[in-house]
Amino acid sequence: MALGKVESIDPANNTLGTIIEDETGMSYAFDDPNFPASGLTVGSPCTYDIDYASRIPVATNLQAYTPTSQDITTTVQGPLTLNVGETLNIKKGGMVNGNIVVNNANLVVEDTGGVTGEITVNSQGSFVIRKGGMVNGNIVVNKGSACKIINKGNVKGNIVVNSANRLIVGNDNGGGTINGSITVDKIRKVTITATSTINPTS
Repeated sequence: MALGKVESIDPANNTLGTIIEDETGMSYAFDDPNFPASGLTVGSPCTYDIDYASRIPVATNLQAYTPTSQDITTTVQGPLTLNVGETLNIKKGGMVNGNIVVNNANLVVEDTGGVTGEITVNSQGSFVIRKGGMVNGNIVVNKGSACKIINKGNVKGNIVVNSANRLIVGNDNGGGTINGSITVDKIRKVTITATSTINPTS
C-alpha cells in the first residue's frame, strides 16, 4: 500500500477519480468500487494499492488513515519499524544505531542525522536522505514508492531496488552520493543528476 491524498472524484461516477502520491507528487487514477463507503473526500490522506510495474498504474483499495510524525534528535537504539502512515524524521543530532524497516511509511534522514545499520523498504514505503543525512548500511527496496538521495544525502552502502516507483539521486539543491553500487530490477523511473556521485572508488 502507498500513501497519498485524494485529488479528485469523478462527479459522474464516484468510484473513479485521482490521487496524489506523497513524496513524488505524481497523480494517478483510482478505480475503487468501495470508495463511496470509505468516507474519503478530496484532500483526505489515504492508503491505496498500486502496481507500479503496470503500463498505466491505477490505484485501488483506498482507505483513510491518520498521519503521524516523530522526530529523532538524539541517539536511539534500533532496530526500528515504521508502520502505516508513520513519518520518522532523523534530524541534526539524531542517530539510529541499528536497522530500520519502513512499511507503508516515510523515513527522512536529514541535517547530518544518521542511520548506522540497513534500511529495508516494504509495502510501498518511501525514504528521503538529504542535507547531509547519512546511512552507513545498505538500502533494500523490496516494494517502494519514492526513494530519494538528494542535496548532499549520503549512502555508504549499496542500494538494491527490487520494485519501486522512483529512484531519485540529486536534485536542483544538490547531488546525492552513493558509495556502493545500485542494482535495479523493476522501477518506473530513475533520475541521477550530474552533480551526484555513484561508487566513486570503482
